Amino acid sequence: MQTILKISEAAAIALHAADYMAKRPGLCSAQDIARGLDVSYNHLSKVLQHLTKSGYVLAVRGPKGGFTLSPSGLKATVRDIMTALDGPVQTHACLMGAKVCRHKDCLFGRFLADTNRRFEKVLNQKISEFSRRK
Repeated sequence: MQTILKISEAAAIALHAADYMAKRPGLCSAQDIARGLDVSYNHLSKVLQHLTKSGYVLAVRGPKGGFTLSPSGLKATVRDIMTALDGPVQTHACLMGAKVCRHKDCLFGRFLADTNRRFEKVLNQKISEFSRRK
């Protein structure tokens, strides 16, 4: 059986780190981000390195250095960040793994369709929009 959503720990950390940086002006240290998110500093460092290589984060070296979202990071969608870590995001219409559900009155059919529509809305939101939420 398949799961409804498949989001790796790295992608979850990336999304939360991007949100963390979007809410704060200037540079954020990896230590502060890791502490603020209560995640492993080592895992966060690898995620930030990946986001930097993908162009969504700018890294500044030195004692007053840190990380911030790049202009493309501020414009990035949730889908962009997840794709950078996990590859293309896929939704599932059938928990049994069928490409198209063959059961007219599937117990989960409507639920999965509704969930996928809601998830698509989240995927298409910009990280900067999330940082403005209250």
